[in-house]
Amino acid sequence: MHIPLWREILNDIRVDKVSSEAYSLAKKYGYRAYMVERYVNLFGYDGAKKLLKAFEKKIKPVIRCNDVRVDCKYLVERLEELGFQLKHIRWSIHGYRVIKSPKKPSIGATHEYLKGYYYVHRDSPPLIPALLLVHNRSPSTILDGCAAPGGKTTHLAQLMRGKGLVVANDVALYRLVAVLNHVLRMGFKNVVITWNDLRRLPNKLEIKFKKILLDVPCSAEGTIMFDPSRKRKTSQRDLARIIAREIQLLEAGVKLLDEKGVLVYTTCSIAPEENEYVVTKILRKYSNLRIIDPPIKLFNWSHGVTEFRDMQFHRDVYKCIRTWPHIHGTMGMTICILEKIS
Repeated sequence: MHIPLWREILNDIRVDKVSSEAYSLAKKYGYRAYMVERYVNLFGYDGAKKLLKAFEKKIKPVIRCNDVRVDCKYLVERLEELGFQLKHIRWSIHGYRVIKSPKKPSIGATHEYLKGYYYVHRDSPPLIPALLLVHNRSPSTILDGCAAPGGKTTHLAQLMRGKGLVVANDVALYRLVAVLNHVLRMGFKNVVITWNDLRRLPNKLEIKFKKILLDVPCSAEGTIMFDPSRKRKTSQRDLARIIAREIQLLEAGVKLLDEKGVLVYTTCSIAPEENEYVVTKILRKYSNLRIIDPPIKLFNWSHGVTEFRDMQFHRDVYKCIRTWPHIHGTMGMTICILEKIS
């Protein structure tokens, strides 16, 4: 009898026993116990406590100046006149942290925002994937496989200075409306929007892509500071189903990747099960793939997790990028860069 993929995954990741330490922390901070057991396994009791405390802190939003449409110096001066206080993110040319805001308008309701002068991100790590994929700013055809709501799509289009082509695809039609709105608002003409399940595209498209960005739907466990409901939203069974979809999406991306092409796989989850585990599954299936080092070093990020509980991941997942709330003071994010070698 055929066993569904998610059931196989559940057997791999299931936590049947939770330590008293993890249970105590889970009860105190309002988490599912298996999640906190993961944190204790990764960082020990003291490290897990620091992570949980970091998730309780609010993080100021980040704007990405659209220098295709406006001079960033002018934008900063204009927003400061409105009562905003901005701090430049040193590793990002276009990124600014909103340190202080007036009562009105909100950062997403200014005339400058409506004119497409900037995009509002929840935090700075979402700026990383596009910078890694288009670090040399050379125009090309890029597939953004899970594009909604459009932050990374517009970032890619911006970095290519309106040249080349970004194919922005998503399965959710209502979310593609947001992508379209941002593309039109910010004035990019090098974006094509498609509505499809990425898992079906390898059988529908005859073309291959040299560059692919896959910011796949995940548990969003790295964004608990923005959405505390994530503390309890995902059961272990739910997580197994999410992981199964992530594996299927990444496999579709690999099939759409051209020879010597580069694929950036990323999630806003800190769970190794959604990241190193998924990438390891794909690497074991496709011998013509390898993980490569980031082409540029933006800041002192952390490395990937090579082993977790009784799971041994592919040794090269060490090259993956991680941001941790208690280490970097940001949302949690994981990024792995894959290259098709033949």
